[in-house]
Amino acid sequence: MAKRVWFEDSNGEERVIKNTANTWAEAYDAIKDFIDRCNQRKVARGGNPFEIYYVRTWKQEDGRTRIDVGSHTEFFIWEGDNENEISARNH
Repeated sequence: MAKRVWFEDSNGEERVIKNTANTWAEAYDAIKDFIDRCNQRKVARGGNPFEIYYVRTWKQEDGRTRIDVGSHTEFFIWEGDNENEISARNH
């Protein structure tokens, strides 16, 4: 079963940003690509790019992994469940 990656905006609305991310590395790459695309639009309008200063992950009650990259109001969600892989990537 393919594991998807979602972006959850500050209104709590989720949208899929990657349909298949079977490993933490694939999920993290999808997140970085999404942020890069958003930054291109933001900089083109004269804004400052968002930078990932840290990555924090935890399991939600529904079994999905919630990912905080420092925005405080927007998050990413991954269907992956390999906690060992996530822990290794965070250190």
